[in-house]
Amino acid sequence: MTACLTLLSFAAAGQVPPAPVAAEPKPAFKIHTVRPGLHVLASAGGNVAVWTGPDGIVVVDDSRAPLTPQLLEAIAKIEPGPVRFVVNTHWHPDHTGGNETLGRAGSVVVAHDNARARMSEPQVVREYDLKVPAAPKAALPVVTFADSVALHLNGDNLQLAHVDAAHTDGDLVVWWELANVVHVGDLYYNGSYPFIDLGSGGSLAGVVAAIELVLERADAKTVVIPGHGPVANRAEFSAYRDMLVAVGRRVREGIEAGRSEEEIVASRPTADYDERFGKGSMTADRFVRNVYADLTAGR
Repeated sequence: MTACLTLLSFAAAGQVPPAPVAAEPKPAFKIHTVRPGLHVLASAGGNVAVWTGPDGIVVVDDSRAPLTPQLLEAIAKIEPGPVRFVVNTHWHPDHTGGNETLGRAGSVVVAHDNARARMSEPQVVREYDLKVPAAPKAALPVVTFADSVALHLNGDNLQLAHVDAAHTDGDLVVWWELANVVHVGDLYYNGSYPFIDLGSGGSLAGVVAAIELVLERADAKTVVIPGHGPVANRAEFSAYRDMLVAVGRRVREGIEAGRSEEEIVASRPTADYDERFGKGSMTADRFVRNVYADLTAGR
């Protein structure tokens, strides 16, 4: 109504109203420098690490498919040129969405054996009622491994290690050995409760075990890149582990006491963590139900 009155007032005065100013589109990716030659691209999808140097560009995860044009623009702002390697921390489409475009352009996609196996067939993520079709051939990892592998380039060693039955059954922890930086994928949702993909072989115990392996190696100067949320340090990652352990223990105690799922949810086992972790898309109640389903699987 206000806009109509404004146009009428201009017409009455015999003036041409000014053209509306188009809103500036929000950038899809924000670039954060972690170390010289190592950046994190943050967006609505998963965090993307971009590592540049004389031996080529390496990308760890590549966000959602619709964001691929913006991703390529952001990478080009850091370093023009082709992407030599893409590493997928796991199979989920918000971390592998750029695979097809990058693969067709000649990038070598690297992932765990189980990640390729899941991408090769249709998947269902029950917790989100999400049906994911099989990935096209160009999107599939062409280098896979069972336990660990290393990329030696750009003056550092990029160590890729599998952690089993964690967020999924095909998770990788990605270490820059000399830079003392680690990308942990969706083992870590910084600032929110996590999603554990039980249908893809994930488990709370596996997530905690994987985090503890990283914490054993990390020190106060280690930079931790989460799958989602701000870049963190060892202390913040440790506090996240403590939250997972505490909530898991409380849910387990409720189960052992014979309480139903609804009773456990109503008891609010996350209450003292909600202010810090309850602002993400995974609400406290959904997280508790996710943990309950994990701990009662097979009963």
